[in-house]
Amino acid sequence: MRAPARVDEPVTLANCEDEPIHLPGAIQPHGALIALDVDRRVVSFSENLPLLLGFTPLLNEPLDVERVGVEVVSLLDERDVGAMRWSNAVEAVIGDSLFDVVGHFFSDVLYLEFEPRPAATAAFTAFALNAQRIIGQVQQRHELQDLLVSVTEEIRRMTGYDRVMAYRFKPDLSGEVVAEARREDLESYLGQRYPASDIPAQARRLYIENPIRLIADVSYRPARLVPDRHPRSGKPFDLSFSTLRSVSPIHCEYLTNMGVAASMSISIVVGGELWGLFSCHHMTPKQVPYPVRMAFQVFSQVCSAVIERLEASKAAEAQRQAAELQLSLVRHARDADDMLGSLSQQLADVAQLLPCHAAAVTFGGRLSCRGDNLLDDFVRRVVQQLELDDGLENFYTDKWPHLHPQLPEARFCGVLAIRFHRQASGWILWFRLEEVQTINWGGKPEKIVTVGPSGSRLTPRGSFEAWEEVVSGSSAPWTAGDLSIAEKLRVELMELCLNRASEIDRMRQRLIAVLGHDLRNPLQSISMAAAMLSSNDSRTAELRQHITNSSGRMERLISQILEMSRLQAGAGITVQCVPTDFSRLVADIVNETCLAYPGLAIETAIAPEIMAHIDPDRMAQVVANLLSNARHHGAQGRPVQVRLSQDETVITLAVINEADFLSEERLGTLFTPFKQPPPEHGRNKSGLGIGLYISQAIVLAHGGTIDVSQAGGRVTFRVCITR
Repeated sequence: MRAPARVDEPVTLANCEDEPIHLPGAIQPHGALIALDVDRRVVSFSENLPLLLGFTPLLNEPLDVERVGVEVVSLLDERDVGAMRWSNAVEAVIGDSLFDVVGHFFSDVLYLEFEPRPAATAAFTAFALNAQRIIGQVQQRHELQDLLVSVTEEIRRMTGYDRVMAYRFKPDLSGEVVAEARREDLESYLGQRYPASDIPAQARRLYIENPIRLIADVSYRPARLVPDRHPRSGKPFDLSFSTLRSVSPIHCEYLTNMGVAASMSISIVVGGELWGLFSCHHMTPKQVPYPVRMAFQVFSQVCSAVIERLEASKAAEAQRQAAELQLSLVRHARDADDMLGSLSQQLADVAQLLPCHAAAVTFGGRLSCRGDNLLDDFVRRVVQQLELDDGLENFYTDKWPHLHPQLPEARFCGVLAIRFHRQASGWILWFRLEEVQTINWGGKPEKIVTVGPSGSRLTPRGSFEAWEEVVSGSSAPWTAGDLSIAEKLRVELMELCLNRASEIDRMRQRLIAVLGHDLRNPLQSISMAAAMLSSNDSRTAELRQHITNSSGRMERLISQILEMSRLQAGAGITVQCVPTDFSRLVADIVNETCLAYPGLAIETAIAPEIMAHIDPDRMAQVVANLLSNARHHGAQGRPVQVRLSQDETVITLAVINEADFLSEERLGTLFTPFKQPPPEHGRNKSGLGIGLYISQAIVLAHGGTIDVSQAGGRVTFRVCITR
């Protein structure tokens, strides 16, 4: 047995949950118990057995079969000696009395329990017919609440208990009375909640293992086992499966405080978990015969199966409807060029997937929201917080911890989020508003610490008058069905993104092949034609030179794009560095750009005769790419500035243009190739984003750095190379 708590020991709910209620060392006295070893020798018996059965067993001796009768011997003979668990029951006449004898084998001990049978045997036949009728009714029910109401009324009618309640557990393990049949003069407990600590974990386990629990008289004096430990192992006898097991004195005190003198509970077990209870209370002692209880055990199994079927059917229907919506979402996203645009257009369906008040989708730095004044800034902060965990794929809470009470967003307490694209920050989020609840507790739920003969312990409530509590700051909880639907959508969208990425990669390879093969031949023909122009006219000579320069540069670009493909495959990039007049190289690229785009104003500050050890063709491409980027994204009509300078160790090239403010997210992806352009990317909608990527690779191959910054309405790309 567990040692009593010391007076100075901290008292918590764990003290109550640690109580070894399966090892009480005693039974309820309306029956008697004999414990045998595997050789059928008596190892213990209840102290009331001599009074109830008329004889005293001899410890460590074989069971006296003449005393218990042939029926009990036949019961023992039926046991499969190879089975780890076994139970059965017979009727037996011992002396002048009829007994129900219940035998079970557990943990290498044979237990025989003897309960006197009432004389009114005929009543059992009528009860069996009623039980068969109620089971038939239960199986025909299609609504859960109707089922629970009907069953509570039938159990009370069949058993005569003063009060029968259907008690359902919530996700936080608290319970609620959802149906009730009672004597008219009794106060109603319908709708009242009871804290999880009323039924601690070890009691919940026993309710699952032993679905019928009877307390015939709450004020009983336990009948001790003699001895209360196995003589050979020294361990207490485990009475988990005993029908007579003595219950916790704390529970008896709890029932007494409710005015209850007898009780019976019938477990509802769904999916291996304790779903609820039918709890029967009587205001005077009440004995329910074993055969009646066994009929209720069958009823418990049938009722549990029907509830499981109803809940499974409801969940399956929700999953079916969600699957249809999900199929439509994914099909439209698959056919659309813009995934965010597709999901945004169907955001109403996204919100309809789960019970929620608002929904949002983010992808590639863009955001779309729907419902109940959901603020963009709030959603962005939620995503930013979620992305602190790089490995996070899904998240849910009914109490978002980062709310600001003074802001409108404080209403959104519930968040469920799935990430379907890591690189592009692809998230779908559902939001639930705060749900302020008024909970009617069956008495104030806190337990009271008292110090008595057994030391400090938590005592049950002394009053069960309804006590109201207003609960705020949280939303309705997300269910297992909600999480399953969200996870299925996440997997579908991830697969879609992967397939799309593969398709883009195949198209990219085809594009590179076209650039590398189909365009090279006509470019060579253009170069040859330019060389054959033989006019002495100055304009013709200038045109010939321009054609030659442009076609040559195009050939170099094609070669570099092919190298970009190899770069992405991990092959790296090569440079052939030679002493180069960097100042002249930059000036030539600026002049070519001005010639090609006469409307573009370029202001230069190029220090003369800066010599560098670089690959001139590759570095020319960097300068050209930076100018092209400035031309496409700079403010129209505003000049681009090009600056080249050096100090003792570093050569610095800066290309500056005026532009609208870029988000940090956008700024951080500028050197990423094949990124999807944002909607405001007006003058370069077809851009693939490879120019800056190639430029970065070239600069890194030179041992230099390239970065981007913004300030005062200007964006600056800066290249630094060691002299």
